[in-house]
Amino acid sequence: MNGMFTKASAVEGRASMLVLLIALLCAAAIPGMAIATEEKAYIGVGGVISLPVSTPEVVVVDLPYMLELNLTMLRINPDWYDAELMPGDSDEIAVTVTNPNNETVFVDPMIIGAFYSEYVFDEDWVTVTPASAELGPDGEKKFTIAVTIPGDADLGHYGMRIAFTDDAKAEPYPTPYPSYINTLNLDVEVWKPPVVQILPPYIHDRVESDNLYNCAVTLKNTGDEDIDIDPKMADMGRYGWHDMMPAFGDDIITIDAPSFVPANGTATVNIHLEVPAGAKGRYHGRINMGIDDPGRSRWGDEGGGVDLDFEVRTQPTEPFIKAFATETASPITIMVESSQNSKRFSTCRIDDGDGGAKEPYLDLTLEGPNGPATLLPTMITYHGSVSLSGMSKYAPPGETVIDEMYHEHYTGYTEEYIADGAIGNWELGILPHHVEDFEYTIVVGDAGASQGMGSGMVRHILIK
Repeated sequence: MNGMFTKASAVEGRASMLVLLIALLCAAAIPGMAIATEEKAYIGVGGVISLPVSTPEVVVVDLPYMLELNLTMLRINPDWYDAELMPGDSDEIAVTVTNPNNETVFVDPMIIGAFYSEYVFDEDWVTVTPASAELGPDGEKKFTIAVTIPGDADLGHYGMRIAFTDDAKAEPYPTPYPSYINTLNLDVEVWKPPVVQILPPYIHDRVESDNLYNCAVTLKNTGDEDIDIDPKMADMGRYGWHDMMPAFGDDIITIDAPSFVPANGTATVNIHLEVPAGAKGRYHGRINMGIDDPGRSRWGDEGGGVDLDFEVRTQPTEPFIKAFATETASPITIMVESSQNSKRFSTCRIDDGDGGAKEPYLDLTLEGPNGPATLLPTMITYHGSVSLSGMSKYAPPGETVIDEMYHEHYTGYTEEYIADGAIGNWELGILPHHVEDFEYTIVVGDAGASQGMGSGMVRHILIK
């Protein structure tokens, strides 16, 4: 069969050559691998041919990080410590080092950096006592780590490590510092409290279209130096409320403010809101006060800000109607109460042309079986809710309320009227002005028998 080959022998030959090529490629890809070959005979068209076939030998890989290590492990307690210190502050940490080995270990603490920290400790800020020690088998020693932050230190995050021995594990890749194993990790946040207070930190209110509103923010400087400010509208990227279109843009808001807050003094930032005619919906924005106060930047509030939320509503032109019926001709007493809840709204005041604020009031009408009834006023009541919390959240225009001892949360105004009664159907009409909500009480007969306000209440809009 010289010069001839069968289909089976051809397939075998091709398959064997493919295996050979794959083996050669794999062997070439492994560093340090030696390849030995042997010959194997195949029958082809030209007769018998010989091809080399690889056979793997024992491989010795020489990698720099696969070293035999001889490390002495100690127990460090605690091995991690976090602290918050201000410039000029100091702190001490007690660290217990235990030797669980059967041999004496020399402990020589070293201060090393931490490459992940924002700032690196100066070695002069840290003192370790004692400077060194010998620990016998199962021995332990308490070390004191004293940290002192200089008065002129930059605010930020500082990290460091203290290695109690020079034992370090090898790494397969370069590192800024050796990977010491017997270490204490020390993280210190150097911070200052803000010296400028902002009140209120947010302004939420209901406003009316085609009206001008004046709001005030009080800044108080508790430091001994003037602090520069530069209030501007912040770029929020998107305005409005959820998926609603915004009622207006921040171009309708103007800001009047001084250039600084005096040392141990206050400054007022006046915010003017000119709501365009036809505006509807909600608005959300923010004013960055531009306060040059390093204490604020560490907490994600660089410059200090005031959030603005406004809901545009329309002053009602039609009164709220309450229908009721009487079965006697006894006198009818009507009591109405308007309330202003400063916990949520009422931080803005509409400009009436004289810089003052419009007071809330209610227009009442009463229709009976004999036509309109005459309402005679019999009593006016003022009431409110006051706490001794100080630090009021709101600063009305022209007022500084940061340090006031008393804080008025809620104010109310009640009017009482009496009308001649008659048997039949009645309708009480109440038209609110500059009112957030109001309550009503209708008493048929002896007013003294009533239980006061609260028998009926309707939540209405705040229009100032």
